[in-house]
Amino acid sequence: MAAVLALLVGSALGVPLLAAPATAAAPAPAQGSQWYHAVLGLAQAQRISQGAGVVVAVIDGGVDADHPKLRGQVLPGAGVGPEAAPDGRRDDDPDGHGTAMAGLIAGRNDNGPPEVRGIPLAARILPISTGTEADSTEVARGIHPAVDLGADIINLSLGSLGTATPDEREAVAYAFAHDVVVVASAGNAETGDRRPTTGEINSPANIPGVVAVTGSTARGGFWRGSSLGARAVIAAPAPGIRAPVPTRVSPDGLDTGAGTSNSAAIVSGVVALIRSARPDLDAPNVINQLIATARDAGPPGRDIEFGFGIVDPGAALTRPVSVVATNPLLATPTRSGGSGGGGGLGSPAAASAGPPTGTDGRAAPADGAASPLGAAADASADPGGPAAADGGPGQGRDGTAATAAGGAPGHGSPGHRGVARVTLAWVGGLALAVWSGGLIGVGAHLLSTRRTTTGRRSHGHS
Repeated sequence: MAAVLALLVGSALGVPLLAAPATAAAPAPAQGSQWYHAVLGLAQAQRISQGAGVVVAVIDGGVDADHPKLRGQVLPGAGVGPEAAPDGRRDDDPDGHGTAMAGLIAGRNDNGPPEVRGIPLAARILPISTGTEADSTEVARGIHPAVDLGADIINLSLGSLGTATPDEREAVAYAFAHDVVVVASAGNAETGDRRPTTGEINSPANIPGVVAVTGSTARGGFWRGSSLGARAVIAAPAPGIRAPVPTRVSPDGLDTGAGTSNSAAIVSGVVALIRSARPDLDAPNVINQLIATARDAGPPGRDIEFGFGIVDPGAALTRPVSVVATNPLLATPTRSGGSGGGGGLGSPAAASAGPPTGTDGRAAPADGAASPLGAAADASADPGGPAAADGGPGQGRDGTAATAAGGAPGHGSPGHRGVARVTLAWVGGLALAVWSGGLIGVGAHLLSTRRTTTGRRSHGHS
């Protein structure tokens, strides 16, 4: 049994990474562009939409509203905590992280180098500052004023390991109830940490309904500095991206960095293009438009690296997509990768079925929502536990063993001796099942101790 336990724990901690598909060479950027502009076809998308009328909240260390790339783009916001600027229009992050994210979303193309520019050029940034550092409580507190001040999209290029706190879940539910799209970075793997298991998406990105963004490369591969997991929703460019920062960080006001913070900001920009071009779509249908038009990468269907695929701005703005009644991301992923002929669990076609709605007609933002394939709901807040790694619930495996041990009586004659044998076998099987379940529980506990909830912001520039 010790060998079985070792196998189960090893499986939970060491699921191999999915191999990236062969990809063609990345297209050369046009003059005055960065590589991701060419890869995503942003020039064509911007001919359709500029993000006019859309407000994107950036919850971070504040935004330098006087930066040439952001002059006139930043609305009065709010501050959370004693160190934060009351209107959010000052970047207190040591790396100028909030300014960089705001610049990637809506930076101007007419002040300074044109290659450093945003995506929805006509959108506006609503800065919500957490000051020099952020913890989960401040992030949750920041979501409420973002919603109340009119955000259409909330960008969270930050996160911490572990499951989301109750405050974060409540705040995200508040955003959903007010028709706001929440986009968050999946997180960056630490040096030497391959994060091979599912369920390692940071919070608040791992909250059901949130657009969790992983990283992709110029050649369409998975960026190996990115976290991954069953909650991955979509991928976007992560490495080698130049963005504006305060001059105290870099004398020329620009910096180049890598991280899923960049990826989330890019996706927030694309969502702003959609919301501006399609004001008829509510938040659930904006999300559905985003994921249903993503360019599939990795295994067919939704997978733990790319989610539904790499963001495709042009397709998101032009391709017809079926209407959904609820946020398609509220369904609980039960496994990763594709399945023969079915497009994979969580494929847009499957997800469009949607989970049940709450009393107000909106989807209930809970892990217990129905699976898009009608499977039993997973009540666990973490989709990456041993059950997910094994491909099925551990209780089901134990139940099978118990049934085999205590199955139908043999061919002996009926009587007390046969009943005794059956009873003994049944009791023995039950004891074995209880013992096995206890050992598996120990393994699950060991897995859980790998996680911490430090509230540490995962900066994109490293």
